[in-house]
Amino acid sequence: MYNLINSIFKEAEFEMNERINLRGNFSANFSFLTRTNNNKFDFYLVANFKEGEVNLDSLKEQLDQCFESILEEMNVTGIDKNLSFLLLLETESINYSKEQIRYIYNLEEDPYDFKKYVLTYTQSQVEALERHLKEKTEVPLTTTLNNLLQEKKLFAYFKKKEEDRSTTEKQEVLLYDLVTKLFIKLPFLSVLIKQKRLVSLKHEIDESLNQTQARIVNLILEQHSNDRELHIDGILTTLGVEHNE
Repeated sequence: MYNLINSIFKEAEFEMNERINLRGNFSANFSFLTRTNNNKFDFYLVANFKEGEVNLDSLKEQLDQCFESILEEMNVTGIDKNLSFLLLLETESINYSKEQIRYIYNLEEDPYDFKKYVLTYTQSQVEALERHLKEKTEVPLTTTLNNLLQEKKLFAYFKKKEEDRSTTEKQEVLLYDLVTKLFIKLPFLSVLIKQKRLVSLKHEIDESLNQTQARIVNLILEQHSNDRELHIDGILTTLGVEHNE
């Protein structure tokens, strides 16, 4: 997952900053990425852990040490307001336990120092996404992610109840779940809405009518242009139908 995230950051014009000496017991699990080109000013502290490797108190203590290291060594005005933390947390299942929900909430809603995001994933999800990406090597990574996000079939599987999914659909859901999390937890990723040409409703109606039906519709429309109230008497007269009171 760490390599995949680095590829996403790289495509978004972030650079790995290895000059910062991050202090703390878990510093080897952290990396620092910066983006300061083309009027962009973003900084990300990224950590990768397996569930259970570090508790919330230890992580917050480590974050404080990393935050101090960055502010001391970067000496860039405004960095404290543009720094975010991304925790990549490997779990056994995509379904959250109450403990996981509480852990994520307490970390993300902590108002101190910087914005925090927790991206959970399973190894199966990463493998599924990597297999898909190998088939799309000629396409930019973010484009492939956008295409997956807007795939109607995958969304339909995702919305199904778990007990109603086939084995194949369950595998597809693992992939879609990870892709949606990437867009939620990485705010710099933009959703590129696919533009679809709308089919003319009039053209579809015209195509479905036979010659007689088309003549009737045209007569009614002509009558309507002459009489906006479109009285039934006028319509029947136009169609050549005798009308008795």
